[in-house]
Amino acid sequence: MENVKPIVQQVIKIWRLHKTLQLTLTMAMRQEIPFRLRKLLSRDYMVCSLLKKEMANFYDALKCCMQDACIMRPDTKATMVVDVKGNVELAVGKIVHVHRQVITEYEILLGLAEGSNLNLSLLRQHRKQMARMTDDLSAQSNEPAPEDHRQTYIPVEH
Repeated sequence: MENVKPIVQQVIKIWRLHKTLQLTLTMAMRQEIPFRLRKLLSRDYMVCSLLKKEMANFYDALKCCMQDACIMRPDTKATMVVDVKGNVELAVGKIVHVHRQVITEYEILLGLAEGSNLNLSLLRQHRKQMARMTDDLSAQSNEPAPEDHRQTYIPVEH
């Protein structure tokens, strides 16, 4: 495969975006947010963690021309993304923005890897999952917030 280096660099870029997304989600979940949004962000965090791990495994399979330190170098832009100062709307907006960046990078990676002997189904699944999570978050942020964010518990009689 002649273009393995750009493919590996793209995998690294996606891995770093997943790391940035994890940091952003962590900061957003520290805020006072409605239960439904917290549940959605928690699910997003878990899926993002899994996708990041799978990208690291994909990188391991391709790393013949890159040094291991390349993927572990921190992304300096991550601190700019997570600074939301308690604004939940801003946090969700930034999370959606990072999601869209990840989707774009997956599309670039798929274009680079097209015609190679790589199994691209995993990458297509990742892109589809990120699009689904982006849609869910966008829909959640557009819904009007209920006045009472507490869950209602109904006592069960024995």
